[in-house]
Amino acid sequence: MRVSPFCVGVLAALVLPAAAQPAEPEIRQFDIATLEKLGHDIYDQDQAAWHGTDALLALHPQAQLVQEKVRGWIVEKDAAGTLIRFIREGADGPETAYDIRYAPGSDYAHEKPVIDVPQDRHLSDTENAQFSARTLAIKSVTQRCGDNYNTVVLKDPESEGWLAWALASTTNPALVMVGGHLRLTISADGKTVLRRDALSRTCLIMNKKDPPQGKLAALFATQIVSDIPVETAVFLSLEHHLPIDIGTANGKTWEVKDGKIRAIK
Repeated sequence: MRVSPFCVGVLAALVLPAAAQPAEPEIRQFDIATLEKLGHDIYDQDQAAWHGTDALLALHPQAQLVQEKVRGWIVEKDAAGTLIRFIREGADGPETAYDIRYAPGSDYAHEKPVIDVPQDRHLSDTENAQFSARTLAIKSVTQRCGDNYNTVVLKDPESEGWLAWALASTTNPALVMVGGHLRLTISADGKTVLRRDALSRTCLIMNKKDPPQGKLAALFATQIVSDIPVETAVFLSLEHHLPIDIGTANGKTWEVKDGKIRAIK
């Protein structure tokens, strides 16, 4: 574990005895470059959905969206920027209720998006599949670890299907939801869960304000589902602007910082 002279508090999870460790990783494995990209893309999509929702609610109150049967959103990125499509339950199935568009490279927290009510509310087959995958992710949460669960859906980097995450979240900015996240591998049509991977065994929650004085340099946690830090560690490090050191069951320690994963002594 890396020790900093101004780190006055280190938070750790319990490690199971070596004999209790599984011979093979419990979850679907990706290489470090893929994990870094997934973590960055999860962070980007989560930020877009968060601030896009705030922009929409500033114009249309929650009660109105409920009345319109708005059921969620999907996020798409292309050369024109980031598009958040809020989906409602239409007479013939899911359809677009509102579009929120951010220009390429936008800072979602500080830039105002373009909000539009599309004339053509039709969803493409890909958009329908993405929304179905999001719905599956929500329904797949069996053990709740946070106040709420956020969802992210991305194209599977190794197939024609999707990866969907149900991310444990909280309204308390001091808390870091290290555990409780779920990753699903889903078919291309968005209707079938092909694999369900719990990215931790416990609901591990850390408090950034636990140190009584000084400055917290990093969080430390152990991880036993994989020998490489999972993509949600990259996401959390970006979200909280804080390095996270991960000890894995093979005896290695990793630093997750600024969207990168590296082994450390």
